[in-house]
Amino acid sequence: MQTGSVGRHGDGWRGRWREDGRQRTTRTVRTKGEARALLNAELRRLELGDRFRAPITFAELAGRFIDQYVAAPQTVKYARIRLKRPLAAFGDAQASDITPEAIQRVLAAVAGKAWRHTILRTLRMVYRFGVENQLVDGNPASKVRVAKPVRGERILPLTISEVDQIASECGRWGPLVVFMADSGARPGEAIAVEHKHVDLDAGTVELPGFKTDLAWRTVHLTGRGLEAIRAVSRSISTTRVFHIDGRPISWPYFWREIWHPALEIVGLAPRVPYNLRHSYARSSP
Repeated sequence: MQTGSVGRHGDGWRGRWREDGRQRTTRTVRTKGEARALLNAELRRLELGDRFRAPITFAELAGRFIDQYVAAPQTVKYARIRLKRPLAAFGDAQASDITPEAIQRVLAAVAGKAWRHTILRTLRMVYRFGVENQLVDGNPASKVRVAKPVRGERILPLTISEVDQIASECGRWGPLVVFMADSGARPGEAIAVEHKHVDLDAGTVELPGFKTDLAWRTVHLTGRGLEAIRAVSRSISTTRVFHIDGRPISWPYFWREIWHPALEIVGLAPRVPYNLRHSYARSSP
């Protein structure tokens, strides 16, 4: 088995080995240790032959995984969000050197069972892509275990006081929570409400139908619902009542980062935001 050698070259170091009867060299690097690492990689390539996998960083692996979805911008967007923490932790590390223990440590610092499970699922997909395309030898994420989120029942109505508690923990999202509970609006309807749909004097709001044109309906609000709308400052850049600095609200973000943490803080069982529709809405006849 070849051992090769490392020697000086100019102001740096480089490795030397023989292959196919000719002397080969690595690129010149600053330190002797870097040159030895490059030489060892070449010697490993010779030893493994067809079984050799060229080194690839985690960032490169994640980038190639995302690139396959270039025709689906929404998929790319959420993949980048889910891989943000792993990329910050592993980035330039060799993908094959990342261990299940390292992944477990990163996930342990993530708040929320649902979000931990989502990140892990994406990591498994990234490594599965790497294995299938012969970029890495194994999938360390497949050996990691996290508690699965408990899915709430579809209908778990909330009392007025519980809605108030949740809203107080949701910060800038509090008025949206109160409005949904007060109006019975579905998530898609709530974020589609524009100021022109609201009549504060009459105390009504027209909920835009997002399934069919006939799904529009007028709802009478209580004082709490009207105050929720008044609490949202109107933005010049949007006609929507509920928005993020003029941008549409992301329900996956709200569900993961706002809604479920608020439920945990107030000590309520997991449930979906859709349950606000069944809490204490007052629809017009």
